[in-house]
Amino acid sequence: MKVIADKTAEKATVENVTETVKKSKIALVGIKKGAIAAKQAATKIASAPSRLFDNALYGACYGISYGAVFTSLVIVKILPTNSLVTKAFHDGSKVARKDFKTRQEKHVAPEDSKMVN
Repeated sequence: MKVIADKTAEKATVENVTETVKKSKIALVGIKKGAIAAKQAATKIASAPSRLFDNALYGACYGISYGAVFTSLVIVKILPTNSLVTKAFHDGSKVARKDFKTRQEKHVAPEDSKMVN
């Protein structure tokens, strides 16, 4: 009977070791997953202030541009079609675009000449 008891005890010990190994592997996998999740969370937290700043900057620029363009369109729309004021708005915007393009071309030209030398 002692042999049977020893084999039963040995089998129980092997099962306990196997169960312990399985649990330790599961725990290791859990730790690895936790570490990956922690890295991802840290990355999100670290980038959150920059995203907040980007969103605020976008909102400010959007508001300025929308306000300028919408206001200009409303003013031009409420003015009589063939009035002197309407003509002045159109002529002023036309010259502003031309001057902006000229200034941009002058600013780009010196950079191109430096590359050639």
